[in-house]
Amino acid sequence: MKIGLYITSLVAGILLLVGCKAENKPIVVTPEDRPRPTFTIMYYAVGGGTLDEAIERTITDLAERGAKQNIRFTGCVKWTKGYTSELSDGEGSVYRFILDNSSSALKLDRVGDNNYALHDPESIADFIRWSKEASPADNYILVLAGHGNGWHPEVGLLGTRGTLRDTDLDRYISLEELCQGIAASDTHFRMIQMISCLMNTVEYITPLADYCDYILASSHISVMLCTELAFLQMSLREIEKQSNEAFIDAIGCYLDNIKLDIELKMLSDEVLDFSLTDTREVAALNGEIKRLTAMLLRLYDKADTATIAKCEEELAKAYYYIAAHTSAEEMAQTEYLRMAFTYDIVDIARRAAVAIGDSESSGIASALALQAARARVLNYTTTLDGVDEVYYGVTLTNGEKWVERGYAEAGYEDTKFDQTTGWSHFLKRNNIEVAY
Repeated sequence: MKIGLYITSLVAGILLLVGCKAENKPIVVTPEDRPRPTFTIMYYAVGGGTLDEAIERTITDLAERGAKQNIRFTGCVKWTKGYTSELSDGEGSVYRFILDNSSSALKLDRVGDNNYALHDPESIADFIRWSKEASPADNYILVLAGHGNGWHPEVGLLGTRGTLRDTDLDRYISLEELCQGIAASDTHFRMIQMISCLMNTVEYITPLADYCDYILASSHISVMLCTELAFLQMSLREIEKQSNEAFIDAIGCYLDNIKLDIELKMLSDEVLDFSLTDTREVAALNGEIKRLTAMLLRLYDKADTATIAKCEEELAKAYYYIAAHTSAEEMAQTEYLRMAFTYDIVDIARRAAVAIGDSESSGIASALALQAARARVLNYTTTLDGVDEVYYGVTLTNGEKWVERGYAEAGYEDTKFDQTTGWSHFLKRNNIEVAY
């Protein structure tokens, strides 16, 4: 999936960003004993297409600016085989690095060849443990950057439900593998940021909420070029108190920087969004989704064919994340995109309530929207089509596609989200004419 354009002519414009100062400092790449920083940001990135250049720019920009007083960076990156640059050997090797505020040059340490399994939970856990040992801090942030997709079985690729795609190994780091790796590292993160497409869905948010205080993710395309770590550093270095309010304010500043960079790079016509989730609210959100599921199942149990048909017709119009930014021509030619049936859960609830037309369904839809707004404490969206706001994506497929695409075989019913809400019971029964 295309994530963004690599635009070099506007680098100078970045210096105008909120809280940004033109400052190049030497950096240290070998850890030494020194006071613990407030944050260590761990960058786990995989290239592919324009992402190879974007990852390199992210690292070199950090090196030129230097890590600031209360922040350090660690990284594990894999460029695509054949991508050769000052940092990449062209062999698709895997490198690690450390950036802090007291060194002379950026140094990348090669830790594996092109067969290095970034998707292995132990590889994920090992990087996190290494980062904590090399750069201990009061708080940790995990940033995952690469090609992602919504929760759906992926034809021809191992490790579906992909958070990051390893192009050379032709597989994704699956949601399950990511969670297993984080759990094995025994680390609780202040925030997990997903710089990859279609990650702000309830299927992803639900299990990741166990491992962090906040999740920053996109429901549409996430443009790596506009979410660079230097912008995050600009905001976090201003934090004086470790309160939730101060952290939310800092991420709000980060989103302001992203917004300005999107405008500088003339990407405002793209459908882009960034949402910060307070994970303390996720359980309550799933409680409301469970109520919505039960309401929809009761509708089918009543066998009121007229109301069912009206509801299904209305839900087919729900906000669809892929269609919002993909032309009909591309949709018709691209199997990958046609498989991502990701719709906004709040819009689904509201449309179902309109179709059913009673006070109970209206109350359920209103309560779900209210709780989704509580969970989504920050949001920035460039442009939308047909709705005023977006909240969280959810899989919406019909019974025929459920079987055809192999959702059961791919393990949807084993997800924490489905076990909490029972959403698959509705997916297996409806006949909605889903867009693809």
